[in-house]
Amino acid sequence: MRGHVEYYLDHDGSLGIAEITSDPIRSNFKPLETKTAEFGYTKASIWLRFAVKSRPDAPTDWRLHFRENFLQALELYQVPPDGTPVLLEQHQPDSPFSDRSVRYPELVVAFTLPKEETHQFLLKYRSGGSSQLSFALRSAQEFNALAARKTAKNFIYYGMLLLLVLIAFAAFVATRQVIFAAYSAFAGFGLLFIMHGDGNAFQYLWPGLPLFNGYSSVLLGTGLIASGANFTRLFLSTREYHPWLDKVLLALIFGVFALVVSTVAVDTQAVKKILVLLALCAAVLFTTSGVIAARKRFKEVRFFAIAWFGAVISSAIMTSRHWFGIEISEEVQFDSMRIVFVMDAALMGAAILDRFNQMRQARAHALEVSLNEAERNLKMSRRLRDLEAKYALALKFAENSNQRIADTVHDLRQPLYALRLNIQQMVDGQVAGGHGDRAGQIEETFTYLEELVSRKLDLEVEEFGGDAPEGVADTVVMEEVLRTVKEMFAPEAAAKGISLRYVSSSAVVELPPLDVMRIVTNLVSNGIKYTNEGKVLFGVRHREGALWLEVYDTGEGLSPELLEQLQRRAVRGEMTGDTDGHGLGLSIVQSLVETHGLRLNSRLLHSGGSCVSVLLDPSNR
Repeated sequence: MRGHVEYYLDHDGSLGIAEITSDPIRSNFKPLETKTAEFGYTKASIWLRFAVKSRPDAPTDWRLHFRENFLQALELYQVPPDGTPVLLEQHQPDSPFSDRSVRYPELVVAFTLPKEETHQFLLKYRSGGSSQLSFALRSAQEFNALAARKTAKNFIYYGMLLLLVLIAFAAFVATRQVIFAAYSAFAGFGLLFIMHGDGNAFQYLWPGLPLFNGYSSVLLGTGLIASGANFTRLFLSTREYHPWLDKVLLALIFGVFALVVSTVAVDTQAVKKILVLLALCAAVLFTTSGVIAARKRFKEVRFFAIAWFGAVISSAIMTSRHWFGIEISEEVQFDSMRIVFVMDAALMGAAILDRFNQMRQARAHALEVSLNEAERNLKMSRRLRDLEAKYALALKFAENSNQRIADTVHDLRQPLYALRLNIQQMVDGQVAGGHGDRAGQIEETFTYLEELVSRKLDLEVEEFGGDAPEGVADTVVMEEVLRTVKEMFAPEAAAKGISLRYVSSSAVVELPPLDVMRIVTNLVSNGIKYTNEGKVLFGVRHREGALWLEVYDTGEGLSPELLEQLQRRAVRGEMTGDTDGHGLGLSIVQSLVETHGLRLNSRLLHSGGSCVSVLLDPSNR
């Protein structure tokens, strides 16, 4: 428009055609220095003046085509050679779509230009957003061809976006997955925003609501940003994987809604300009979120991260135009938005399908793991029944047999109880950790019980004529014993609300492994049994130049005098109250201590409770 159009700013909007064509105002018009009319976000009414001369071979039927779907006010005057202005078109903020002389989504005014005549045109307009205005003079034939092409192009874009919205909504109805509803909302707002920018929303959706049409860009822009943020939260599972990022996205959602509410007191024109910048910030945030998630979950979010790069480019074009005054045509801006929305919508759809395909594969793997776990549980249940059968046999022998069988029954009681709790929690699906870890714990308990039962029953059979196997000293890694005992009694301690912990140790002792296990299990079992609240702590420490097993508890306390009393078989102390037991635990430990030349001590703690310790090195007795 440089060199062809002049302008005048009517700051209070009070000037009419009579004033604008009279002195001194008509001489105060200034030449336009930009490609298009651009005066920022201003409340002023803008007058443009230009002259058009018709060539001898030119048609007489013309159209003045504005690249704008709606203006708060518009007046167009044609001034023929006689100098009398003729009003061609006039729109006010409350003018419905039906007031337009040419029914087209964008503003178009028809006029006649006689051959070889020069006519002047005066245009007065005011915008509710940016004042940038592009327009062109076209013959009626040229305009009709352009309108047909543009209408076809627009509705191809609309059709593709609408198809994606409907597919996503149908997927939501079929699967009840919220991610599809979020995607449908995002694509739906994108479709409405493009339709509003093209003017088709005013022509087809709310033609009788011009005031709403002037405000709808705020609502649609807000909805687009908020739905994009919500879709990002759900798709990337930011609440689970990136809590801080989730808070930023929520802040963006609440921020844009607060911006809408602010229009009650803040000028809408300023809000529209802020929304343009927020759209760029949102696109950058969504892209950054996808990149952050892709660092650890690339396959899940790859399409999502790629899709938002296009949105950043389109938002940057719009921001450059509205904030920095870079001369980019509105056609380029909206074409970039159309292309980006269609491509992004398709990529987002591909991202959702890709994610659900991976989820399907994960579910198939989980089902396979579940079947394997079920088979393992069945085997464990069978082994448990076998152990319980042997336990019942041991009970029967205990009624008429010697001290070894009674000791075995006592040794079996607590591990079996812990084993039942472990298996029940696995079957009921109440396992906090992985199934593999719990299965390993159960396997160690089974191994201990099977070895204990087999050895004791073999000794019983020996009394009737066999060769009695004897406990053979071996190298025992205490870390394995401590960990196994802790895992064996963890369910029982948890059921009482007691904290059960052990201190890791690298100690190695030369004793029969099963006897070491019996000592530790009996002492830990007693600690749990006679502690109503608090904790039980056990481990191995170097003291007095030797290795000591120490079991601490916060129960009522076990003095050295009471320890000596409880070492006798079937004797239970007064502190036991209603606690279930048979009075065999400490006597079994004492018997094993004497067998291997060890030492058993106890002491009361100043903070309450007691410490029972066993010397594990017979050479330092």
